[in-house]
Amino acid sequence: MLDSYSPPASLKNPNLQTILSSVGRKVVQPRWLRGLEREAEERLIDVSGLKLLIRINRAKPLGSEAPPLVMIIPGWLGNLESTYVRSAAQVLSSSGFDVVRINLRDHGNTAHLNPGLFHSALIDEVIELTRYLMNDFGVTRAGLIGYSMGGNFALRVARVLPNLETLAICPALGPEDTMRTISASTIYEYYFVKKWRRLWRAKQAAFPEHYDFSATERLDTLAALTDYFVDEHTDYDCVEDYCAAYDLRGDTLAGVRARILAAEDDPIIPPRFYQNLPESIEVDVRPHGGHTAFLKNWRLESWADDYAKAFFQRLSQP
Repeated sequence: MLDSYSPPASLKNPNLQTILSSVGRKVVQPRWLRGLEREAEERLIDVSGLKLLIRINRAKPLGSEAPPLVMIIPGWLGNLESTYVRSAAQVLSSSGFDVVRINLRDHGNTAHLNPGLFHSALIDEVIELTRYLMNDFGVTRAGLIGYSMGGNFALRVARVLPNLETLAICPALGPEDTMRTISASTIYEYYFVKKWRRLWRAKQAAFPEHYDFSATERLDTLAALTDYFVDEHTDYDCVEDYCAAYDLRGDTLAGVRARILAAEDDPIIPPRFYQNLPESIEVDVRPHGGHTAFLKNWRLESWADDYAKAFFQRLSQP
C-alpha cells in the first residue's frame, strides 16, 4: 500500500500522537490546514426526516472527468471540524476527490436540529445519508472513511452498501471493551465524560420539554453515564445488550469488503480487537500511530491521510 510508517523518535509516544492529533492541532492550528474552511460548502440536508449538517470540499481540478467522492465519518463525539477529519479532507480534496464531511446526529453543535437523541447503535439513518449523498453526487461507487466509532459506523454501512470502498481507521469493533479501556485512563475518561455531558446540556437547552439531564452532573465515570443513558434513553435492557447491537467482532462482518488501518500502540483500541475477522476484511496493523493519529512529522501531518489517498485511488479505476 505505502512504505512503512515510522514517526520520528520524538513523536513515537502513542499518547502524544493521539493528543496532538486531536487536541494539539486544534490549539495550534497548522498553517497547511487554515484555508480548508474558506473553501468548504456547508449544507443542511433532510434525510429520512432528520436534519443533518455536512460540509463539502470540492476537488482541486486535476482533469476533465468528474471527481470521485469520499465521505468521512468522525469518531464518537467528534464532528466535521475535528482536526483529523479536516486533515484528511485537505489531503483528499487537494488530490482530486470531492469530500463530504459528515456530522452524525447531535454531533458538532447540532443537538438543536433534531429532538431524538443520538446513540451508537443507530445505523439506518447513516445508511440513508450515504445513499442520499451518492445520489446527490450522481455516483454509483464512492469511498467511505471512518475513524474510531466512525469506523464502526463505516463498516456497518459497508455491510449494506457493497459499492463502497471502505477504510476504517482504528475502528471500535468491541464497544464494551473499548469503554473499559477508556475508563482505565483518567485523561481519556475525563475527555469523553466532559464532551458527553456538554452534548446533553445542549440537548436539554434545545428541548427542555423532552430532556432533563441534571442527574448526570453527579456521575463522573463513563461507565456510570453509560448505565444511566442506556436505562433512561434507549430501548435496550442493559449496557451489554446495547453494546452487543453494534459489536463487530467475530464473523459479524462476514462478506463485507473493507480495510482496517490500526496501530499496535493504540492506547484506546488494542490490536487484539482485529484478530479473527473474516477474510473479506483486510487488516493492516502498523507498529506505531496511536489512536487514529499516525503523525509523521512536527508539522503534524498524518501518514493516515496519505494512506487514505492511496487507498481511494481505486475509485478512479473501472
